[in-house]
Amino acid sequence: EDPSERRERIRQERLSMVEECREARQRAALEVAKAGAKLAGKENPTATYEHCLMRVRSMTEKGLINRVRAIERAAGKNCVVKMAIFKSCLQDEDMWELA
Repeated sequence: EDPSERRERIRQERLSMVEECREARQRAALEVAKAGAKLAGKENPTATYEHCLMRVRSMTEKGLINRVRAIERAAGKNCVVKMAIFKSCLQDEDMWELA
């Protein structure tokens, strides 16, 4: 595989991951809308805006990258809600690249 083919393959993989994340965020937004943020917070106390905002403000950029990956790898309803809330916190803290 020559370097240009490798770059193109990596670019395609990244585009695929971006699309997958976009779909996950859309599912998360629907879950939040269905359940409501307060209900999600009662079911999982770490899925509140305040908790996620505290995490965003207290973690290093490397730590935040790892946290986002951990949430993406998780499965289940709570992680979908948490992903949407965490994304909102990152955007509110002007960390659009991570969001």
